[in-house]
Amino acid sequence: MKYYIGLATSFHDPAVAIVDANGEVIFAEDAERYLQYKRGLYCLPDNPYYIEEVLKEYCSDCTELVIAKTWSKAREKNTNVLQNIALGLLEKFKFGFDINTRDIKDQFYFASAAHAAAGRTLSRYFEASCRNFIIGNYRVKPPTEVRYYNHHLTHAANACFNSPFNEASCLIVDGMGEKSSIDYFTYKDGVISPTSMKVKRSFQSLGLFYTIICENMGFDPLKGEEWKVMGLAPYGKLDQKVYDLLRSSLQVKNGNFFVPKNVNVIMKKIKAMARTPGESVEQYKDFAYTGQQVFCEIFQDLIDGLYEHSPSKNLTISGGCALNSSFLGKALAQSKFNNIYVPSAPADDGNAIGAALLAFQEDNPKWQPKPTMQLPYTGSVIKPKSIEKLKQYSHLKATDHGEDVYRKTAEFLAQGKIIGWVQGRAEFGPRSLGNRSILANPCLPDMKDTINARIKFREEFRPFAPSILHEYGDEYFENYQESPYMERTLVFKEAVRDKVPAVVHVDNTGRLQTVKKEWNEPYYQLIENFRKITGVPVLLNTSFNIMGKPIVHGVEDMLAVFLMSGMDVLVINNTIYEK
Repeated sequence: MKYYIGLATSFHDPAVAIVDANGEVIFAEDAERYLQYKRGLYCLPDNPYYIEEVLKEYCSDCTELVIAKTWSKAREKNTNVLQNIALGLLEKFKFGFDINTRDIKDQFYFASAAHAAAGRTLSRYFEASCRNFIIGNYRVKPPTEVRYYNHHLTHAANACFNSPFNEASCLIVDGMGEKSSIDYFTYKDGVISPTSMKVKRSFQSLGLFYTIICENMGFDPLKGEEWKVMGLAPYGKLDQKVYDLLRSSLQVKNGNFFVPKNVNVIMKKIKAMARTPGESVEQYKDFAYTGQQVFCEIFQDLIDGLYEHSPSKNLTISGGCALNSSFLGKALAQSKFNNIYVPSAPADDGNAIGAALLAFQEDNPKWQPKPTMQLPYTGSVIKPKSIEKLKQYSHLKATDHGEDVYRKTAEFLAQGKIIGWVQGRAEFGPRSLGNRSILANPCLPDMKDTINARIKFREEFRPFAPSILHEYGDEYFENYQESPYMERTLVFKEAVRDKVPAVVHVDNTGRLQTVKKEWNEPYYQLIENFRKITGVPVLLNTSFNIMGKPIVHGVEDMLAVFLMSGMDVLVINNTIYEK
């Protein structure tokens, strides 16, 4: 049996994916979950203790391994490339700190060290450890093969191979690639090809643009706090002065970014508007709104340019900028495409899947992926031993309800209780999609404030997502679109807004998750039972974590959040735990 191990080896969001000999994704998980370290900055994707456990579980019959990595070989060898590019960008855009300070140099030293270690450790470890423990005497086996793939190509593979399309145009928009921050591809019958659009070598970046907005708001982009900008933006209005500055700083021409010669002057003016520590964020809601507006316009320019060069009914989008759900909810209506698909993990973690599938295709050139959406439930399962210890030592009231767990949990939700809901395999990507979720009743007007204050311990302006049964989507949302990964924000119809106030944001939108029985039957059954009790086919769904921490990984993580927050009930598989 031959397995393909995909590794996301950027200095942020490391991840592992496994593709089997049939081209099926059998495992994919962010390293941050196992490490319980948000974004896994400067960490290896293949922590020795973690990777051994994963491979024993999913590759026990392995006879041959191919390791596929998410940067080209030349790029990986020269680990100073990322440092030089990033330092140049910081110097150009004046982020507000001196790039010659020891702190910044140290940060990039650790990033380079992580890259170098990822390159060296893996080959040795897979041979000397995995073969030894899984296969037998590794010394008599052929060496493990390591392959390298262009960073943006792995983004494209993750988006195209896992999409429900046989053909599509593909747009990559991130913070930084190998030669640029954008790329354009076409996809047809399993083949990904560059378009006729010529991408110039440049590191002008829409991702960096949003980073500047985030920093100006006093938020930390390294911690992934761009979400705060999106959450605050709907509270503001357009500031024409800010708009003119931001719109002039980054523009699109012939499919490429360009900046004016006086960009440094513009950036100094933008920096002069920055929020100072201790200032109320409320004063900067217009800046957030305006920054989000300009981001959307630039992103739309890229989509329009791609359609003109490579028209198609379908568009796939990947790269970190594709996590901007506020834009994605509007993109389809504003474009000439009929369908838009974004994978569950469009940022660098998802490239672990892209690299593994590219390696599989290299060995199976006639392979064509099925035009079916890749389900996101590819992560770890809860260990039975941990469940046994929880029941034995926690002193919590534990009741196994069997198939009745859906009705009983729905009753708790209808009563206003806040539920930790854990089922099956964890989701891959940054969002909880019904297997590692905190759930609540969206009909209660004060539920949003309650969860922000008692559970998430975060800002009151942060919204929560609605999970909705697909068959009721048109009833609740204007211009309803399927949103399986909670990847787009849509407008609630006026007639239903008062029914689910806890998931209606200030601009009457919600970042919805479409739920179908064939995608996630346990979660579907829970929402259906809630609908039978309340008449509402919607649940409030937020990630099972507290602010600043990744989504929970093991039972120990779940118990920590459960006991140290205002959560009322914990449900793991069919067992309900009560305080």
